Amino acid sequence: MCISLFGCPQLKIVRFNTPEIKVSWTIVFAPIVSVPREKTRSVITMKQTIKTLILEFVAGNGSSHIQEIHLQVAEIHPGVPQHTVRARLSEMSGNENLEEKLQALGEGFYGLYSENKDLNSVVSYPDRGPWGESRYRGNCSGYLVKDLILRFKCQSVFDPAQGGGTVKDVVSGINKFRRNNIHYEGRDLKEGWDIITGLMPEKQFDMVWFHPPYWDIIRYSDNPYDLSNCMTLDEFELKLNRSAEKLSDVLRPGGILAVLLGDKRKNGNYYPLMRTLLTNPNIGRLKAIIIKVQHNCMSDRKFYSSNNPFLIPIKHEY
Repeated sequence: MCISLFGCPQLKIVRFNTPEIKVSWTIVFAPIVSVPREKTRSVITMKQTIKTLILEFVAGNGSSHIQEIHLQVAEIHPGVPQHTVRARLSEMSGNENLEEKLQALGEGFYGLYSENKDLNSVVSYPDRGPWGESRYRGNCSGYLVKDLILRFKCQSVFDPAQGGGTVKDVVSGINKFRRNNIHYEGRDLKEGWDIITGLMPEKQFDMVWFHPPYWDIIRYSDNPYDLSNCMTLDEFELKLNRSAEKLSDVLRPGGILAVLLGDKRKNGNYYPLMRTLLTNPNIGRLKAIIIKVQHNCMSDRKFYSSNNPFLIPIKHEY
C-alpha cells in the first residue's frame, strides 16, 4: 500500500497506502465451541493464567512493551503466540487498576501508542492491531494511522470513509493513553453521506485520512455513489479525483491528505490506481510516498498460473 503526501501553495497533502490486514480475534475462541468439554476447560484455564501472568508482570515491572510481556508469558506457556497475549491485554484494558499501571510510562497500553521514530518509505505491520472491526473486509491497519498522527502532531482528523472504525479507535486510544485531545469526525456512505454530493464539515483539519475502495476489487454496496461500483477505470479515476479535491478543501493551511490505495490487475493488465492523483494540481503537491507490505489478504489464497510470467502477486499498497 502506498501513501502519497501532497502540498499546494496553502496546504500540504500526504498520501499513504496501508495494507488491509484482517485478523479475527474470534479465532481464539473458536476451539472452545468445537472441542470436548475437557479441552474447553483447559483453554479457559490457560486464558486465565495468561491474564494472571500479565498482571503479575505489570505489577512488578510497570508499563512494558508487548514483546517483553510476551517473553514473560512464553516462559510459562511456550508456544503461546504474541497475538494471544495482545488479545488478553485488550480484554483487560477496561480494568482501572491495570489501566493505571499500564499508563505509567505515558505511552499507553503496553506501549501501543508510542511514537514510531523509525518511520520510513517502506513499512510492514503483520499485526493489524486492536483497532476497528477486524472482520470488516477491506479495512486497514491502524498502525500507520497512529504513526502519521503522532509524527505530524495532528490535533484534528477527518475520516470520510470510516468503514470499520479503525481511525476513530486510533484517535480515541491516543487521546486516552497519551492524554491528548485530538478532534475526530467521521462520515460513511453506509450512513447516507457521499463525499462528492454531501456537505463537508465546516471545520478545517490537520489531517484527512482517505481510504477509498480499490476500484471494484471489493464491492461494498449497490450504491451508485460507491467507488467500488464504477463500471470503468475512467469513471473510477474521475470520481476518485473529485473526492480528493473536495477533501483537500477541509484541510487547514499546512494540513495533510493521507490517501491509502492499492493497485489492481484485471484481464492480465496492471492498473496503478494512484496514477491520476499523483499529477492532480488541485489537491496539492506530492510530499512523500510510503509503500506498505500487505498481509493476510484474500488474494493470498489465489493461485496464479505459472504460464504467464507477468502474473506477479501484488503484495503492496502505497
